[in-house]
Amino acid sequence: MTSKKKVHIRISKVIILVLATLFFCFSGETFAAKIKKNNISKKKQKIEKSITSSKKATLMAPLYFYFPMYEQWEKSEIYPYNDLVFLNNYDKNSVFEDYFLRKKLIERINDWLGVRYRCPGRSRKGVDCSNFVSILLEETLGINIPAGSGTQANLFPKIEKIEELQFGDLVFFSGRNKRSKRIGHVGIYIANGLFAHSSTGKGVIYTHITDGYYLERYRHGGRIIKGDKLAYALTNPTKYNFIN
Repeated sequence: MTSKKKVHIRISKVIILVLATLFFCFSGETFAAKIKKNNISKKKQKIEKSITSSKKATLMAPLYFYFPMYEQWEKSEIYPYNDLVFLNNYDKNSVFEDYFLRKKLIERINDWLGVRYRCPGRSRKGVDCSNFVSILLEETLGINIPAGSGTQANLFPKIEKIEELQFGDLVFFSGRNKRSKRIGHVGIYIANGLFAHSSTGKGVIYTHITDGYYLERYRHGGRIIKGDKLAYALTNPTKYNFIN
């Protein structure tokens, strides 16, 4: 082998070695960068999950405070006999006399907590008050009612006084003008003054009705009644006479 060939072979080996080194260096940097990026992403997800859990706990706080019975419902897998106390003076015409439907309704509400307000929204990206109520009734009871708080206000037998409201009643309010009789907002009543709704400023939340804004604007409630009566009321809202 000539000296020139030997030189060329050596040069080739050096070039190959340099290229191989560069390849492993760059691939090593890329791999390290990916690991770092992945670790940052995991940390970010943990932080976001922690923030979400904290926010959810804050949003749930009014439910546990004003309706402590829910904690028993939450842990119970069978019908709790102490629920019979809850049904004292409860209007048996209401579809929510059924314990499992009451529990299901709150579970659906909790699942929507924190979703932002958007008009006219009907998804997890944003939901307005009447669509929120419409979705809850569809998910809980399997009934479809139109959106529009004014329309919904005429579908069910009216409950005039706040003191007469019971679990599952819809609650209707006037809009920004507290003196107006026109319905502009709707929520769903839980108990002890607590109701759930999609607020324009905070999204889906629990609010106590003694909040000055809502207390001043409360107009009436609407009771969702059972079976054939409900079907008749939905088709003949002005003819149906509700007997409490």
